[in-house]
Amino acid sequence: TPSKDPTPQPTKQPSPRPTPRPTKQPSSGPTNGPTCSTEQDFNLCFAVDMSGSVCNGGLFSFGNGDCLGCPLLEGCRNIFLDQDTCCNDFQSIKTFSQLMIRALDEFPAEKDFSIVQFATDASIASFPQPANAALSTVNNLSYTGGITNHAAAIASCQQSLSSSQNPGRKNFIMLITDGEPTAPENTAEAAANFMAAQAKSNGMFIIPIFISPTYDANALSFMRGLSSDDKVFDVTDFDGLLNLQEALVNQVSCS
Repeated sequence: TPSKDPTPQPTKQPSPRPTPRPTKQPSSGPTNGPTCSTEQDFNLCFAVDMSGSVCNGGLFSFGNGDCLGCPLLEGCRNIFLDQDTCCNDFQSIKTFSQLMIRALDEFPAEKDFSIVQFATDASIASFPQPANAALSTVNNLSYTGGITNHAAAIASCQQSLSSSQNPGRKNFIMLITDGEPTAPENTAEAAANFMAAQAKSNGMFIIPIFISPTYDANALSFMRGLSSDDKVFDVTDFDGLLNLQEALVNQVSCS
């Protein structure tokens, strides 16, 4: 028998307040530590570009030539810096290299650092040594000017790393440069690719760091060819090098 009155429709009791959306609690700050193991013993060679292009666009300069010897009257030298440092951009390279040495020295592993300087040719400023000695070596680097020889830089790093008294360590080459190679004449890129392939076949891990104010697909493609894993750490100016620290620390710890 139907009821005399219709059954009321069910209702949902409203909650006293809206249900808050789930939120992610923000971290207190960026992750500073590496994301992979830091216990792997290693040697690392910094190849530091001293070619003319590093300083021929400096502040208060007229920017031309190879800046050999950092002449004051040819627009290479920043007027507030000494001749050894020459320009703000080379100072940025030195500061960045020291920053990386300090950061990597915090790894709880055995490690040494060597320093290679390069332009038209390359020379070993120091063979593998502890962090404090490497910091001093970088501080004492004197800018040379010249053209860019990546092949010589990689060969010199390979020589310095091969001299290590600890052959069981992982070996890294950090190539810091602001341009494609221009030496040896007519074979610059082929020579660089050859030396990079040789270093990689000998177990060395190459990490290119490329400074370019504009996007250059051909240059980035070339730098990827030198890299051990196709990665290139690129920035648009020399001051931007300082922003690469965390990514590069992770690259060393994860490689």
